[in-house]
Amino acid sequence: MKNILLVISFFQLLAVSSCNNDVDFGEQYRKTVYLLNGKNLLYTGEHSYGEENHVEFSIYCASSEPIKDDLTVRVKIDTHALDSLNEKNLLEGANNVNKVMLPATHYNFSGEQSVVIKAGEQYCVLAIPFQTEGLDSDIAYALPLSIVSNSAGYDINPESQSIVYEIKLVNKYSGDFSGTSAESPTQIRPVQVAVKALSTDKVRLPIHNLSGDNPDTDFMLLTVAEGGTVSIEPWGNSTVVDLGGSYYDEVQQFFGLHYRFTNGDGIYSITEKITNIMAPRIVQ
Repeated sequence: MKNILLVISFFQLLAVSSCNNDVDFGEQYRKTVYLLNGKNLLYTGEHSYGEENHVEFSIYCASSEPIKDDLTVRVKIDTHALDSLNEKNLLEGANNVNKVMLPATHYNFSGEQSVVIKAGEQYCVLAIPFQTEGLDSDIAYALPLSIVSNSAGYDINPESQSIVYEIKLVNKYSGDFSGTSAESPTQIRPVQVAVKALSTDKVRLPIHNLSGDNPDTDFMLLTVAEGGTVSIEPWGNSTVVDLGGSYYDEVQQFFGLHYRFTNGDGIYSITEKITNIMAPRIVQ
């Protein structure tokens, strides 16, 4: 009889508990501080020439409930994290080029600094302003950040304690383009080219069917004027000549190019039509 009563009492308690939405089970696991996107060490963000730019880092405190008091987190620019990434890429035989530390003259952060995750929140954002003017578009600049400590002594996730933020410089004319490059009405080649931003209004891309393996001879420089008129110039020692009439359609993200170039096989007049592969389709 006692056993029956105990079983009944147990199920009564269980029923009451399940109906009570205010039951506080407390902290379910240890609080841990980490950098968002830090698990793979490298994170790449796009930034436009000519705009006010910030590198943003999100610092989290993971837990099953928000913190009850402000949490101060100490962070620092950490060149060792950048070295570790470059060494890792080297050991893995990665094709990625080495990342280069963003020059100290181009960003506003020194030594160690503190950020605060407010009580009741789970993260905060550290925004470090930087300047694009004077940066070399062919260098993979990066800003590495590491968590040093926190005011509550919470665990710091060692796999997400550091992050290397790579800055990819872009403008509104850059991206991956595809289309056709014609030597004549009957000799039309499909092309896929990377159009690289060099400033607010300048981009670089390979000439016609040249491979791009020789950076001194295989590229041309485009400058887009207000209204979409495009002028074409040689890049390095390339032999490209502007034939006029080139333009950029900002709505369709489309280049129409007309130029001439010379190589060992002869002189070629080219009509090239390429569209950004990310451009929205326009329904006629």
